[in-house]
Amino acid sequence: MEKRIALLTLALIVVGVWSSIAIALPPMGPPRATLQEGQWAFGLEYGHSEMDLKTFGTVKEYDYIHVGGGIYTLSNTASDYTKYKIQNLASNMFLARLGVGTWENWDFFVRFGATDAQDEITEIQPNGSIGDQHKDFDGGSGFAWGVGTRATFYQEADTTWGGLLQITWANPDKSDVTIENDSTYSGEAEIDYWEVQIAIGPTVESDYFRIYGGPFLHFVNGDLDINGKSVNPPGIYDLIIQKTSHDIKEESQFGGYAGAQIYLDESSSLFSEFLFTDDAWGAGVGITWKF
Repeated sequence: MEKRIALLTLALIVVGVWSSIAIALPPMGPPRATLQEGQWAFGLEYGHSEMDLKTFGTVKEYDYIHVGGGIYTLSNTASDYTKYKIQNLASNMFLARLGVGTWENWDFFVRFGATDAQDEITEIQPNGSIGDQHKDFDGGSGFAWGVGTRATFYQEADTTWGGLLQITWANPDKSDVTIENDSTYSGEAEIDYWEVQIAIGPTVESDYFRIYGGPFLHFVNGDLDINGKSVNPPGIYDLIIQKTSHDIKEESQFGGYAGAQIYLDESSSLFSEFLFTDDAWGAGVGITWKF
């Protein structure tokens, strides 16, 4: 009966993985130490996510007039402090995890793999009006890696209380972008970001599975760079070059998560989990082998 409950719980969370919207929340696993001192584990994880972010920084514009013979002369420069909205930053993250039990009730892990990203980027002018709307950002697979640690604080019967901390860096490839209503524009955008997750909560054990969850904090920081030009755009200038350098300054987000891990045998297990914050959702699945 317990095994049937475990399979049903795992199936319900897996459904959440494929039907949810997420805010770039890599899977975390149980908020407790999962390895004995000196024990090692290797795992594979997949997460799909979407993220809404805000960025702050400067846009430098160089305006040129064509004087003939393919020669342009600089006519005007401008620099504005602007804000961008990054909407629906969708990514697929594949990670390998290597963990070790460092001390009793405490383990450490590293993760490495690949991630991609797709989104829309909208400029918000200092007066609050909508500026350029960059489309078609589709960064291919780039490097992703992370580190983390788990600890067990207290255990009573089948319930364990603990916490975890993990940091993940994501560097999707650059992507060509366009601007809505400017067919003369061609540009390139790059987004790099890192995120911190801190969770505490209980884990309930049985012979066949464990169920876990609890509250967590989520912090995101990073960089957004956009470089592009418009040739013969409407207006008085014949060439406009823009260089954007922004910092991602997302405030901390408070959320909760829940997951299930089912034991395949004494050394391997499958897990799936569901994460949420005030305005977004996340999910992930994975498999682990201990040795």
